[in-house]
Amino acid sequence: MKFFLYDVINVEDKPIIEVIQSLITMVLMALLTILVYYGNIPNPNLILFTGLIAVSSLFGYIPGAFALAGVYIYTLLFFSTNQSFIYFTEINATKTVVSFVSGALCYLFVSTLNNMYKRSAKRMIHENTLLHATNMNLREMSHVDALTQTKNRFALRKDFESYIGAEIDLMIFDIDNFKNINDTYGHSFGDEMLRIVGQKVKETFGEEYCYRFGGDEFVVISKDDSVTSFTDKIEDLMKLTSKIVIEGKEIDVCLSAGFTYGVPTNTGDIRLMIKSADELLYKIKKNGKNNYEGIRYDLDIQD
Repeated sequence: MKFFLYDVINVEDKPIIEVIQSLITMVLMALLTILVYYGNIPNPNLILFTGLIAVSSLFGYIPGAFALAGVYIYTLLFFSTNQSFIYFTEINATKTVVSFVSGALCYLFVSTLNNMYKRSAKRMIHENTLLHATNMNLREMSHVDALTQTKNRFALRKDFESYIGAEIDLMIFDIDNFKNINDTYGHSFGDEMLRIVGQKVKETFGEEYCYRFGGDEFVVISKDDSVTSFTDKIEDLMKLTSKIVIEGKEIDVCLSAGFTYGVPTNTGDIRLMIKSADELLYKIKKNGKNNYEGIRYDLDIQD
């Protein structure tokens, strides 16, 4: 919901609203004039000045000018001799001048305050918009790995709850001999390889389910996916990343992966599944790399 005064006092310059506010002012001042004239109120300017101050404080300069004009017109009518608007006694002429000066000062002072408020409110809205955008960026940055643009470990922990009670496939994989690649071609080369692998992982499994776990390790969690479909995607990923061209060099890339599948009942189950997948990854590494293996994780037995 927008801040109420944002629309009422025209925080931004809006000609249509200025016209509407001016019409409201003229109607209000006309009603006050009728009230004081036919009600024979002894000091009508007090009522009209109240209207002037109210209009200037709410609407600002332009509508306030109409209110001031209404005050001036009635002042000339009230203090002039025989309501001529032209002839005045000496004392009434003095009262007229005082009313004119007082009205002008009230109008300028209150309208200026209104203008200052509008500028401050507009600046505050702008700053709040920037702050909101900054907060959204920081929130995204805190959940996304800067290099690979996959989710990070913090996001993984936050997403645990969304996987509870669902049939999930959970995989950990890494790039075989990645340290040698870094040592041979340099860390910037290795970073580019991680970025490309991260992109291929998101393309294969969907951005929502991919996480960089650390170094060259990635975690993928797929919901409500059959084991056959999941393993097909693992093979697709291995094919997509088998040849990567970086800086004009074509590199053979091999992946090793371990995965488990089951229905976690709490966050502790998910942590145990990660541990189980990691143990399978370690097994693949010992047995020659460039492969994957998965088992159903029986949570009841583990408990």
